[in-house]
Amino acid sequence: MIKLILAAAAAAAFAAVPSFAGDTAEETCYRYFDGNGAGPDYTEALSHCREAAEQGKARAQYLLGQMIENGKGTAADQAGALEWYSKAADQGYVTAEAVVGAFYFKGVVVKQDTAEAVKWFKKAAGKGEPTSALALFNIYAYGNGVTQDYAEAAKWVRIAADKEVPAAEAALGTLYLNGLGVSEDNEEGLKWIRKASEHGLPQAQYALGLAYLNGQAVKQDYSEGVKWISKAAEQGYADAQADLGSLYYSGTGVRQDDAEAAKWLLKAADQGNADAQEAIGTLYFTGSGVKEDYAEAARWFTKAAEQDKPDAEFTLGRMYLKGAGVKQDAAAGEKLIREAAEHGSEEAKAYLKELSGK
Repeated sequence: MIKLILAAAAAAAFAAVPSFAGDTAEETCYRYFDGNGAGPDYTEALSHCREAAEQGKARAQYLLGQMIENGKGTAADQAGALEWYSKAADQGYVTAEAVVGAFYFKGVVVKQDTAEAVKWFKKAAGKGEPTSALALFNIYAYGNGVTQDYAEAAKWVRIAADKEVPAAEAALGTLYLNGLGVSEDNEEGLKWIRKASEHGLPQAQYALGLAYLNGQAVKQDYSEGVKWISKAAEQGYADAQADLGSLYYSGTGVRQDDAEAAKWLLKAADQGNADAQEAIGTLYFTGSGVKEDYAEAARWFTKAAEQDKPDAEFTLGRMYLKGAGVKQDAAAGEKLIREAAEHGSEEAKAYLKELSGK
């Protein structure tokens, strides 16, 4: 019985190993590369893909390029990879066209050449390849190596948006909201921003939340605004975290909660958001939602002041004058207050005016 069980197990194991006898080099290339359910074997795939590539098989040329570029089954070699990508692209293999465009756009192992990149991106995007379409949007929208052209940007980004690429959906929505390259249409713009939001793009979720808070293209709805800003904040988007903290602090669309405000402001401040750094400094200074701590307040005001936030500069300057949370230093305090005035702080201007009148 044991022998029969072992024999059956061995037979089953060998049956699970694909037999490539009689397959062409191209077929064997794909089987080993794709793994045929058993995981890829790049060492085996490499020789068969090379044979098929040398026979002019476009997909094999592309896969060979991938293995060479990423060091799968062989040493990594970007120049060698580009050679095979280019052969596949010359045959109209759409993914290879997109990759070749990226090599030229980034200047990887070839001289950077936006015109050449655009040529390849257009070939791929014209067949519906979304990453190339999105690349063309960025090139034309920002005038990156070409004359800025929003109409051209809109034309290409629509291809990627129709493929449900969230970044493209958000970009197209932004073009409609601002009338860039298309007729201004708030309803159409918000439609695309919503699609990107529903597909999880935090920047779009934040924009949609702001639209509801401000009543832009939709009926003002604080609860809906908070909902979308919260989704973006939970994904770590710093601007959303900063705004969510402010909403909790003011009690706009949510129950007022200083502790919750501090939680979100700290998250944004840790990511370098200057508004949040200034706000969390204020919370530590006043003991709102956190334990009052002048030293911690000064630390956050310093970070915000380094980003030219005038209220932080003014308060920090006053702290230096009084030695609150920092070592007393009148010169440093006056310098910060003057910087705050230069950056638009009315309090700082009034303080300096009062000071000069004494």
